[in-house]
Amino acid sequence: MAKFYDTLLWEYISDPGKKWLSLDDLAEKYFDYKMISYDEVTGKSQINFKEVSLEEASIYSWEDVYITAKIYAEQQKKWIISDKTLNDIEIPLLEVLKNMEVTGVRISKEKLQEIGKYLAEEIIKEEKIILEIAWENFNIKSPKQVWDILFSKMGLPQWKKTKTGYSVDSEVLESLAFHYPIARHIVNYRQYTKLQSTYVEGLSKLIYEPTSTIHTSYNQTIASTGRLSSTNPNLQNIPASNGLWGSIREAFLPFGENDVLVSFDYSQIEVRLLAIMSEDENLLGSFQNGVDIHANTGYFLFGKDDISSDERRIAKAVNFWVIYGISPFGLSKMIGIPQNEAREYINKFYEQYPKVGDFFKKTIEFCEKHGYVETIFGRKRFITSINDSNSIIKKAWEREAINMPIQWTSADIIKLAMIQIDTFLREKNMQSKMIMQVHDELVFNVVSEEFEIIKKEIPAIMEHIISAPISLKVDMWVGKNWRECK
Repeated sequence: MAKFYDTLLWEYISDPGKKWLSLDDLAEKYFDYKMISYDEVTGKSQINFKEVSLEEASIYSWEDVYITAKIYAEQQKKWIISDKTLNDIEIPLLEVLKNMEVTGVRISKEKLQEIGKYLAEEIIKEEKIILEIAWENFNIKSPKQVWDILFSKMGLPQWKKTKTGYSVDSEVLESLAFHYPIARHIVNYRQYTKLQSTYVEGLSKLIYEPTSTIHTSYNQTIASTGRLSSTNPNLQNIPASNGLWGSIREAFLPFGENDVLVSFDYSQIEVRLLAIMSEDENLLGSFQNGVDIHANTGYFLFGKDDISSDERRIAKAVNFWVIYGISPFGLSKMIGIPQNEAREYINKFYEQYPKVGDFFKKTIEFCEKHGYVETIFGRKRFITSINDSNSIIKKAWEREAINMPIQWTSADIIKLAMIQIDTFLREKNMQSKMIMQVHDELVFNVVSEEFEIIKKEIPAIMEHIISAPISLKVDMWVGKNWRECK
């Protein structure tokens, strides 16, 4: 029997598409009861909660406990507490995430300040160049003033219209940047200011000074994809790219002088799951024989072994986006090719891997009949709109039905891996800690004397979460900071 229970987790499992579930929402759903709101007791935050009278604060807090207990009782009546997804995945994960949140991640404030100093200098340089090109002072942060300069004064081509005029968003500016220096420098200015405010300043504010650590909050009930998300800070948004953007990860450090950060990352997990779940012999065979799946797809798309880097990019996109049931129009826009070419590539994919198309067709038919699809672990996603009479709406939900069993199975796999790894670390009394989860990646603070066992055991756990004709594959990266782990 689990040590914990969470009424909100069940609501998320039963209806993961619903946004912003709260205790107030559940009180209305279960009992048609309106709870006392936080705004009511604090006068819409005019006073701090600690200033609320003891009587009012007690009633407010008592109500939270009482309603939660009543919801739990209702869920018990429906045998919800026997749900395998809840008991085998989400509830055990609670303690794992708590441990990770408490441990935190060590951050070098000095490194952030060093990056911030460089960014401040670059922002001044870019601002000077922009104003010199424009021959006019204006607020570069103001979209309206940027629009006035670029389109009204300088006459640059306008091509993306909005309700209020023509857009100056990143897509427009990056397109103009190929031909117009002012647009290129505005792109640079925006990137530098975002890095400065979001990451340098944002992370610095969240550092707990006594230990030089940040402590994110992992959320199990927010992402509609079944994946974990994190807030304050959002670790999934920390840039992983090369160049200046990637430098932010250099501030993420091990705890001890002799420790290292070790990252374990599932490789091509969704394509591997597509092979496993569709049982397509050609796709399974590629993995069984150690074939480079993107090169293999490139071979039958382009009819040659020596594909270029651009052709490999297209092959990789086809492999990835077919999982999402992408249309020829969507693929053409995604990778910048004509729609007829995109259609040809998608058709060739299905010709090479015929059981993939059969798997998608059967998934849609099952969903039309039963109103849901599910992962290999039995987690359900209800999609009643798949039978909508509007063909556009129906097609959108068909794509959701195709993708959910694969993407959500992937999400469940890493959650189960985290649970098993946490058990392993505790049972072996390891000093090394699991400190971050980002998409398909787990990051550990590893003490030197445990490196060899961590290097061997963690991939073994991650790669054998499911029994299948092909193994999952995990890549390992080691570094003295997070950036070196990629």
